[in-house]
Amino acid sequence: MTADEIKRAVKEILEKIEERENLYGGTWRQIPVTDLIAVARVKTYRATTMVERGEREKLVDDLVDAAAYVIFAIVKVQSG
Repeated sequence: MTADEIKRAVKEILEKIEERENLYGGTWRQIPVTDLIAVARVKTYRATTMVERGEREKLVDDLVDAAAYVIFAIVKVQSG
């Protein structure tokens, strides 16, 4: 794994967050931290199932979604 690969993955996550902000505004701020974590868990569980079944079509999408929800949770925790 190279620094460029990491930057590309982080860029994709940030783009997803920006897309969500444009579509839904700050709705995620109203969601409890535990629920944000739960959604991330669902996304990673779905991703795990896709890996086990050899289905790669939406795998990156679900992983990016999960990372976005984790970041939303981190921001909420940090902001008190």
